[in-house]
Amino acid sequence: MTLGKLFIAAALQAGSIGDWLGWGDVSHLFRPSEQALHDFVRDFAKKYGALPTAATLENHLGDELSDAPEPAAYYHDLLQLRFTEAELKRGMKAAADKLGAEGKDPEAALALVAETVMQLIAKKQSRQVSDFRDAYDAVMGDYVAKYTADDGGGLRFGWPTLDAMTGGLVRGDMASLVGRPSKGKTWQMLYAAHHGWHEQGACQLFVSMEMKPLPIQQRLAAMHASVPAGKLKNAELSSAYLGKLKTSLVEVKGAKSPFWVVDGNFSSTVEDIWMLARQLKPDGIWVDGGYLLKHPRERDRFKRVAENADLVKQELSDIAPTAVSWQFAKPKGDKKKTEWSLDDIGYTDAIAQVSSVVLGLLAPDSVETLQARVIDILKGRNGEVGKFSTRWDFIAMDFSEVEEQPVSELQYV
Repeated sequence: MTLGKLFIAAALQAGSIGDWLGWGDVSHLFRPSEQALHDFVRDFAKKYGALPTAATLENHLGDELSDAPEPAAYYHDLLQLRFTEAELKRGMKAAADKLGAEGKDPEAALALVAETVMQLIAKKQSRQVSDFRDAYDAVMGDYVAKYTADDGGGLRFGWPTLDAMTGGLVRGDMASLVGRPSKGKTWQMLYAAHHGWHEQGACQLFVSMEMKPLPIQQRLAAMHASVPAGKLKNAELSSAYLGKLKTSLVEVKGAKSPFWVVDGNFSSTVEDIWMLARQLKPDGIWVDGGYLLKHPRERDRFKRVAENADLVKQELSDIAPTAVSWQFAKPKGDKKKTEWSLDDIGYTDAIAQVSSVVLGLLAPDSVETLQARVIDILKGRNGEVGKFSTRWDFIAMDFSEVEEQPVSELQYV
């Protein structure tokens, strides 16, 4: 098959309307013999909010597509290179004609070369720079995808206040969960990641920079089976709880999507995680302990964290919505801090600047925090702020949002 057909075949095998829309306008990458295939898929997706099957394509156009062994992104990169080479050759030939033996015109040749280069750059950056006049396909395609529930409308945390505010995280989004040590960042991240996996069927990639895979899997198992995590860890479960755990772990084998747990020692840089994500194709990426990520060149820890925050935003969130946990800076002196803000995030301002959403675990330890934890929305995608409470129940392993009781339902004695 030609390169264009391989790209179409790989896209149809993946079957994700969200991925297809993410490519933007790629019609210029196809040769005349491939154009009908692309146009059919584009029009089908635009009209029905889904991708056609290879069988449907064959029935309408008579083109039989074989299996594509590589992901669509691979063939897209090759199509970009093919298009760039062809356009450069065309531009250079036109410029060479202006430098012929008769009627040489170097200025016109230079203008042709410059125009060719500028057009190629514009095409390559078309996903970052777009003309509103061409917004129909992107806006309506995204609307249809969400309306038909394809791609779930974004990755959700399972906390209604936050999910309603964000509409779910999408590719390009980076969420930061910030707190002082031992404030429950890992538990909250695991709850959110488990919700997306269990409720939405989203493939998750969870990278722990602080813990080995076994403790993470023990926490997930306790959460999924609703058995006490401490007793599971210490092999002290009652017979009833043990039976519940075994049944739950057997059922997990039939789950729709994988939940990958990665030891941060083996994926210690953003590039390591990027390579792994390109291979595993997760719907959500979670990095617990982003401040511990290494950098291939930067040794200063403050600059390293800033560089890695930028890389997470640029590289990882472009593959899938990404959530990272960070730390607040230690308060100066012995005075206990009661209020925190974006300015208190440790190491660098870059974390707050590049994050679409910033959540703070701020509440000081008290009798109330034994049963619930307050999460402050320090920054929303559109500037929103607010707060909500989550349960902190290590018996039922319940970290869901605490719904405030309406005033009309309160009873006064």
